[in-house]
Amino acid sequence: MTFDIALTLAVLALALALFIWDKLRVDVVGLIVMATLMVVGLLTPSEAISGFSNEAVITVAAMFVLSSGLLRTGAIDVLGRWIARLAGKSELRLLVVSLAIIIPLSAFINNTPVVAVMIPVVLGLTRQTGIAPSRVFMPISFGSQLGGTLTLIGTSTNLLVAGLVLELGLPRINLFDITLPGLLLMATGVLYLLTVGRLLLPTRTAANDLEQTYELREYMTALRVTADSPYAGRSLRDSRFGENVGLQVIGIEREGRRIMPRGGSVLTPGDVLIVTGKIKEIAQISETEHLEILGSESTPKIFAQQPEQEGERRIAEVIVPPRSPIVGRTLKELNFRRRYELSVLGVQRHGVVLHDKLAELRFRSGDMLLVEGFANDLQQVHDSGDLALLGAVTLPARRTRKMKIAVVIMAGVVLSAAVNLAPIMVAAVVGSILLFVTGCLKPEEAWADMDWMVLILLASLIPLGIAMQSSGTASLIASQLMNVAGAVGPYGALAILYVVTSLLTEVISNNAAAVVLVPVAIAMAAAMALSPMPFVVGVMFAASNAFMSPVGYQTNTFIYAPGGYKFSDFVRVGGPLNVLIIAVATFVIPMFFPF
Repeated sequence: MTFDIALTLAVLALALALFIWDKLRVDVVGLIVMATLMVVGLLTPSEAISGFSNEAVITVAAMFVLSSGLLRTGAIDVLGRWIARLAGKSELRLLVVSLAIIIPLSAFINNTPVVAVMIPVVLGLTRQTGIAPSRVFMPISFGSQLGGTLTLIGTSTNLLVAGLVLELGLPRINLFDITLPGLLLMATGVLYLLTVGRLLLPTRTAANDLEQTYELREYMTALRVTADSPYAGRSLRDSRFGENVGLQVIGIEREGRRIMPRGGSVLTPGDVLIVTGKIKEIAQISETEHLEILGSESTPKIFAQQPEQEGERRIAEVIVPPRSPIVGRTLKELNFRRRYELSVLGVQRHGVVLHDKLAELRFRSGDMLLVEGFANDLQQVHDSGDLALLGAVTLPARRTRKMKIAVVIMAGVVLSAAVNLAPIMVAAVVGSILLFVTGCLKPEEAWADMDWMVLILLASLIPLGIAMQSSGTASLIASQLMNVAGAVGPYGALAILYVVTSLLTEVISNNAAAVVLVPVAIAMAAAMALSPMPFVVGVMFAASNAFMSPVGYQTNTFIYAPGGYKFSDFVRVGGPLNVLIIAVATFVIPMFFPF
């Protein structure tokens, strides 16, 4: 082991530790890794920042723009309405129709926004028909992942691997090179999901009582402001009520009227404050702040009061989409109530209800919020894309007159790459420009829809793959794997590499797993005097399919709470699917990419 190898292994260990720790955003971890490679001298500055000019990163960015064009012109909404029209009231039909639309769509558009757009539509259908959401959402997530492996542009991971292959001196992977093995794996997965997998799916009907779902009866209560309270005569903002006492005011009742709490709302003696927080904190407040506890039993009556503003006020569920500006920020930083005119009553993350210090909670993609507001405010926040309103909603107005143009441009991009008229990067960039020129999409909309976290992660991790190859680290790791795989031949080596990639993807970012193992795959092939392509494609497929945990892939995280799933559900349903896909992939991949 050389000094450079030891240093590279240390950087790799640091990266894995930070990913598993999960206290920093993945793009920040990527930047730390990139900077470390420069500081310790493993790469020159130009090599370390080379990821930002990599074909894969530019292509992923352009594909985000193309996806945004289809979304903003209403093309994806049309598919959602097709699901509603074709599914009927049958669970099996809803599942088949959803997969039939989402799988091919995921082959050409990043699958995460596809699932994000479909969740409100499908959830509304399940509530109308009485079908348990848990019977549908997991197959949709798994199907979108399988669809993403049908083409090179289906997932950012596919494009990342293709970019690394070029950086490491191997031939270019074209748009449909992986389609035939991808189709066989997809067919295997869909057959499983419609048969054995369907039998293993849990049946959990979403609770109709949202207060019970979010445990608000335990944490929501009413407090009356007494004449000698230090808060009487002061506004919520000036008194810093929420910050000082750790409770959030979600409503005010004054003389039989319901008032929307705002920062400038001045409290008067006799006001009833509807607050959320821990019972212990509420009890302590009554002793020190001269606020009389009325009890949570009064809150349902207060919610039924006619508000001072005209319109229908209601409680609703919203979910944080993957590329929302809310991700990584807190209620306080967002000035949430003033910005959206909504009160946050509760938050769920991975099925766990969060109530402590909601104002300081940093939101993640997939978080579900229980909010209260007027119907028009709920619709506005849904239309903005910052939050997605769950259930049957009126689809926001789109630039529908431009829909056909956007579809033709997307089709032109795919066709140009398919017939080798232009590399996929060139076709995607030109297609993005055409969306702007034709008015299908505004630049500011495209930048807002861009998943900057994914782009920065890709660009900052590509140098790690280069460092692993140039330092000899990849060859060292490959030789250790060969000690295990050497006796089982090429097929056994491919299976072991697929398993390692699959397990690593469940723990860290799928893109990070690909960056770590693509150089190892190439080194393993070289050690066995075999073609590297079956091993590279094996890493590509394994990193793009994560079925065994809600955190292994972003679509799994996104459907976790709306589906009412438990962690064990993914192991029970996704575990056998993972084993099946690994077994099939071991023999299918070499059929199209010979050793």
